[in-house]
Amino acid sequence: MTIEAWVSPQHRNGSYIYIIGKGRTHRAGFSPDNQNWSLRLCGSDSVGISFLYRDADNASYHRWDSEKTIAVGDGWHHVAITYVFGEKGSLHGYIDGQPVKGAWDMGGDTGAAPLVDDDQVWIGSAMGGSPGSSFHGQIDEVALYRNVLSADAIKKRYRYEAPKPTFDVAQLPVDAVRVELYEGIPNRKSWDFRQPRFIEAYEIPTFAFLDARQKYNGDSVRIDRPNPYLLRAAGRVTLPDGEHRLLVRSRNSARVYIDGELIGQTPFHNISGSAHGRVVDPDRSLAPNIRPLQRGDQEKVFTITGDGGEHIVAFEMIVGGGNRRQTFGESSVSVATPDGDFHLLSPRDEMQIAVTDEAWLPFAAEQRQMYRELNFRRRAEIDEAKPYWDKRHAHAKKYVAGLEAIEVPAVNKLADPYQKATRNDVDNFLNVALADAEELPSQPIDDLAFLRRLSLDIVGQIPTPELIAQYQKQPAGERRAWAINRLLADDGWADHWVGYWQDALAENPNIVNPTLNNTGPFRWFLYEAFQDNKPFDRLVTELVMMEGSSRLGGAAGFSVASQNDSPMAAKAFVLGQAFLGVQMKCARCHDAPYHDIAQADLFGMGAMLNRSQISVPKSSTVPGGGREGIVKSVLKPGEKITPHWAFEQLTESPDAAYLNDADDTREELALLMTAPENKRFAEVIVNRVWKRLMGVGFVEMVDDWETADPTHPELLAYLSRDFVAHGYDLKHLTRQIVSSDAYQRSTVQPSPFGFNYAGPAPRRMTAEQIVDSLFVACEKPLDAGPLNIDLDGSREQSNSTDFGVPSRAWEFISLSNERDRPSLAKPFAAPFVTTMESFGWTGARQNPIAEREKEANVLQPAILANGDLGERFTRLSDDSVFTALALEDVKIDDLTRRIFLRVLTREPDAEELAIFRELLTPGFENRRVDAPITKRGPLPRGLVSWTNHLDPRANEIVVELEHLVHEGDLPTQRLTPEWRTRMEDALWALMNTPEFVFLP
Repeated sequence: MTIEAWVSPQHRNGSYIYIIGKGRTHRAGFSPDNQNWSLRLCGSDSVGISFLYRDADNASYHRWDSEKTIAVGDGWHHVAITYVFGEKGSLHGYIDGQPVKGAWDMGGDTGAAPLVDDDQVWIGSAMGGSPGSSFHGQIDEVALYRNVLSADAIKKRYRYEAPKPTFDVAQLPVDAVRVELYEGIPNRKSWDFRQPRFIEAYEIPTFAFLDARQKYNGDSVRIDRPNPYLLRAAGRVTLPDGEHRLLVRSRNSARVYIDGELIGQTPFHNISGSAHGRVVDPDRSLAPNIRPLQRGDQEKVFTITGDGGEHIVAFEMIVGGGNRRQTFGESSVSVATPDGDFHLLSPRDEMQIAVTDEAWLPFAAEQRQMYRELNFRRRAEIDEAKPYWDKRHAHAKKYVAGLEAIEVPAVNKLADPYQKATRNDVDNFLNVALADAEELPSQPIDDLAFLRRLSLDIVGQIPTPELIAQYQKQPAGERRAWAINRLLADDGWADHWVGYWQDALAENPNIVNPTLNNTGPFRWFLYEAFQDNKPFDRLVTELVMMEGSSRLGGAAGFSVASQNDSPMAAKAFVLGQAFLGVQMKCARCHDAPYHDIAQADLFGMGAMLNRSQISVPKSSTVPGGGREGIVKSVLKPGEKITPHWAFEQLTESPDAAYLNDADDTREELALLMTAPENKRFAEVIVNRVWKRLMGVGFVEMVDDWETADPTHPELLAYLSRDFVAHGYDLKHLTRQIVSSDAYQRSTVQPSPFGFNYAGPAPRRMTAEQIVDSLFVACEKPLDAGPLNIDLDGSREQSNSTDFGVPSRAWEFISLSNERDRPSLAKPFAAPFVTTMESFGWTGARQNPIAEREKEANVLQPAILANGDLGERFTRLSDDSVFTALALEDVKIDDLTRRIFLRVLTREPDAEELAIFRELLTPGFENRRVDAPITKRGPLPRGLVSWTNHLDPRANEIVVELEHLVHEGDLPTQRLTPEWRTRMEDALWALMNTPEFVFLP
């Protein structure tokens, strides 16, 4: 027999969708398994063809599936199968006229005769018309033959003309490269596909493609692109006169055109995902200073002849493919003279970057920042949810306005010290309480101390000299308000908040091979939500809805709980603790003995997240039912728990009109948690922010309000209502607190008998603040390398995640791998992780962390004084700003003042000036040496990936790199060693003062 059809699938509802089939209609009087024969499509984003029949004895199915080569949504395709029942090896499949490989994956190619009965032939569906079997798209010219058509006959059914990349020249910018992204290409190593679907376009400055703009849904949450997709780029560039070499590098196959003419093509990605490849030494023979080809990339060199005129250069690359991650490597197009260095093609002269290690690394850092900005603009462009949230916030504002007003206490009758220490309503509440306790406000801190505290609290790092200079130029009475506005507008706001919520929400991704309770990397959802200053009720709603990409940073990453037998119950525990102050940890296995929480409460909330009943796993019970009176386990293994909300005491019934789908229990849960009628939600968030800024919370246990007794209930209620009335704007809440006189006072030690906020409590920097501040002060790049063990992009995307190249401390992760393989170590990242771990950070968060360990330990001073990061901070290498300062024509006292400002954000006093003068004077006049900048030779970085880590050479390379890291940065030769050591001692002393690690 032969079955053929033309099909245009649009989207998938199931694993197998029917084109045509006889039997299995689920009609009365027929067996539900009576598949006489059928032709179906199988797969997801890319699909293949599937032939299925039941044998004559009705004993088993026999299924043949082809490779997945049809891209869903890219138009019409011709499909066919030929088969002779009873003849093994006679089945042949065809897609678009070409034979396609496949395999019998069920029942085998036994040659068994088919079941034959009088059931109907259906086109486009089966199994009673179930959605999972029904075709979504178009079907035409279905034909059935009682003979086998030849391969030549089927080939003639389909005619293909390869599309060429075309650009509207009028759309091409004069000074940028236009990038277009297309979807709907087949998942195969071939350029033979029809014109794909255009999705979006943006502009970049040069022909370098280290990434692409992210894709977002209407809520501005990251979603996945189909795998693979197509990137096309074009720009107007001047090709130098004469013969030149054109270097094309790409992660997957790419093609380059000049004025519409194909110049050449790079090969397809072809590295096995196994671990048994070889380490290949870099080839630097192409040019005198060439940056070598990175592992996993392809390259081709073509000879061109330029005329010095403008030409249209186009580049296209298939991104991803197979089941690999959609990686870019260092894809680029560059040009060079026959014996010169290569430079990137660009319409702009200043962006014709040299393809050398020295130029590429800072360029790559700039590119990463560029893509963050492109993504930021894209989210603003496509935000379809804003009108809905504007409507909700108008309702919230009206709701709180209708509540009984909270009277702000007057301070005009208080003693003079309290009246003078009042800047806003926050102070009114606090100062009345202070007066009642007969406790005076502490003294205000000076302007520079305020700026340091504010910068650490808002952007997570000490202020730069540039910020200090701008701050000091402001009028004295206005500079603090200026600093608050300036820092709240900084992207560092997002950087500083991510680490906090990584802890609170138990973000726990793994660098390799997911293990117990690993989540997806939803850090980027958090970062982008804070960068966009999304209202906090919206952020939490999107987190609860768990939509978007689970692997690339969408909110769906929160839904992942690998190897957990009740993941939605685990997520309910995290959400309840983080946003409601409801502690349900014990309820995972039994009714909580010390909280008014039943096990059914947790699983009911988990069922709401699950959108259906969930079963109680055996691991969530206590053998024997628990000890009567202490631990009770009422639920039984396998018991079904229906979705329900058990915390009516926290909220009035919210307005159901704000549900987009009234039947969606997950959306209902999000509304119950975040609606203005739930005052607990706003109070918990206000309390968390207050404690973060003031050191002590109104409710000290931010995650457990079971017996909460707020120290200042009226102020908590006032700030919570204000937070809601201003659209759950976290920046507004922060401005209210940091603008208060209470925040701007000197610190006060908390008393075990209560805390009245005469000033903030003393706080040590977080681990992230310490690391970020060290590198802000010395202006060195972190240089931690990529947090990725699949550098060549060859593994299945489910087994490896690329966490990028960190520029801030929150971006680090646990570096452990499941077998502690030395060759997979990250020697350049390890010092950062080790330092942060000694100050309470952890990258492995099996459970949410409400508060990190704050107690001092011996590791902390030891690792700053003797660790690799402290060495990098103090080492006067040629990339340190302290080296540049020391080389200037400067007096010792001025140099001292400048390093004090950089490190401690203050001027030195007379005694400190004298100490540093004594330390730095010997050899100061002759400190400078006429010597070249010290450069380290090429390092064996980027040579080891998962695919070759079992090569013995891989271990040798990692050990070599570890030694280099411990040796530290190369010292400059432009300062005498004796004086350089003195200057390094001065920096070491400042770094190791308690003043550096404690907020003022």
